[in-house]
Amino acid sequence: RHTHTRVIQAITGHGFVGAYYHLFLPDLPSSCPCGTSDIQFRLHILSECPLYEEHRHLLIAASQDLSPSAILRTHKGLTALAKLIDTSNAFGKS
Repeated sequence: RHTHTRVIQAITGHGFVGAYYHLFLPDLPSSCPCGTSDIQFRLHILSECPLYEEHRHLLIAASQDLSPSAILRTHKGLTALAKLIDTSNAFGKS
């Protein structure tokens, strides 16, 4: 259930991501904990955040170019995203 919830949050953009905080909870930090992005966006987590680099191969197996639509809108991509979340705590509250 926990993984499923975070997959839905990743799809919708409503969850524990800096971009959400920036828009709806401006008193909370919106930067990425990695320190390379002033606002933590979903695309940053999926394709470039160094905190998830060791797990990104899971997404690359579903989409070589890390296409957000392939990851967030296909069975193969969503399965890979769930594995990324399970192994890395991506899209979890810091």
